[in-house]
Amino acid sequence: MPFAWVAAGWVAAAALLAAAGLAGLRHWHGRAARLAAAQSVAERGQWMALVLAGRAGEAAAGRGGGWNGFAGVVESMRGTEPDLASVAVRQGEATLFLEEGTADGAPLEEGGGGDAAPHGRFAGPVRMGRRMLAGGGAEGGAAGEGMPVVTFTVALEPEPGAEAIELEAGFARRAVEREEWAAVSAIDSMYRLGLATVAAAFALCLALVAWVARREEARERARRREEHLAFSGMLANGIVHDFRNPMSSLRLDAQMLEKEAAKGSGTRPERVGELAGRMRCTLDRMDRIFREFLTLARPDGMPAAEGGDLAACARECAEMMAPRYEAAGMRLEVEAGGPAPFAGPSAGAKRAILNLLLNALQHGKAPGPVRLSVEAPAGGAEVALEVEDNGPGIPRAAREKVFGMFYTTRPQGTGLGLFMARLAVEHGGGRLEAAEPRAGRGGARLRMVYPRAAAAPAPSPAPQPKETP
Repeated sequence: MPFAWVAAGWVAAAALLAAAGLAGLRHWHGRAARLAAAQSVAERGQWMALVLAGRAGEAAAGRGGGWNGFAGVVESMRGTEPDLASVAVRQGEATLFLEEGTADGAPLEEGGGGDAAPHGRFAGPVRMGRRMLAGGGAEGGAAGEGMPVVTFTVALEPEPGAEAIELEAGFARRAVEREEWAAVSAIDSMYRLGLATVAAAFALCLALVAWVARREEARERARRREEHLAFSGMLANGIVHDFRNPMSSLRLDAQMLEKEAAKGSGTRPERVGELAGRMRCTLDRMDRIFREFLTLARPDGMPAAEGGDLAACARECAEMMAPRYEAAGMRLEVEAGGPAPFAGPSAGAKRAILNLLLNALQHGKAPGPVRLSVEAPAGGAEVALEVEDNGPGIPRAAREKVFGMFYTTRPQGTGLGLFMARLAVEHGGGRLEAAEPRAGRGGARLRMVYPRAAAAPAPSPAPQPKETP
């Protein structure tokens, strides 16, 4: 399940980032909506202040019905603009007209910001400012708290030489809130929709991750079953392949023993004893192969390397393969001098050597020799064994492929000999490779190398045949 947890973590991180991004966008768009609403209210207030200033100039000049007509204009504007909180017309120290939208009709109180606009300053004849409308109103709360208004002031000169008239129109601050309400509501709706979409996508991704995890688990179980079946097939093929060598040697020895027995009085007892001893050694080899494969089939695998003498293993394997080389008309030359202690299992080394000798027998040309040599340089860290034949050799491009499972160039071959040999050598801590042929010699040159052991192990006693009553 590590993959599922990692994928779920990434999906959760992406969902959190998306939610944080949506929250940031909501805040930014809300701020932009408030600024746009303030701008719209300021533009309306500027326009209304200019219109009222023109009508106030007419009223001061006695036109348009005077101040009663101006009051009617203000009343009609209050009907279309409910947030128009106050209208005042002053000339010097005198107040010519005053109408306020408070509950008690209290006048405007100075303070709270002068003519500094809360959302910027407009260029032109209209000045923006802030005041507190005393006594409270619709949004002022308790009496005496006051209502904040935004003022728009216009100064005009009704007649040449006359004192200037100043008109001040006050808009309740709630006008900005009303203006931005639609935009903020739309933004909130979009935010909730986006959040719901992210949550649905997150849930869908989690479901997909769970499904993929279950599918991967099923595939892993199927892969393990296939590996077990492949291992069982490889084990069976390995048993058949490894048993062909000793069975062939046993068959040849039995045929020679039969021929020797057919001579009657000319039978040579020493030859009969030699053939019987070789047959017994072959049967012992078959028994060891059986035990090795039974050990390999156990859950704990093969035991740890116990070490051995590579030269002794080479001589034993050469003696076992001698009947087959003799029947094929080929000569097996063994060059194994003193002890060559190596850190690896003797059973695996013998198994690999037999497969190398069989490979040389199959690809070599009679009566050319097959050389089996062991190298154990004094003071060296490794011991090596080489098998050289006089066959067509191994192309450079195929020197690694020949160790693959089921790779063979012979129609009747199984492609398991060199694969099983490398498997046995690598299990013992060594390596098996196809080396470059020596100068002046053709054919294939297979080299297996093991780490050198500290000292040569004591030779194990040869098994004695059981006496029959």
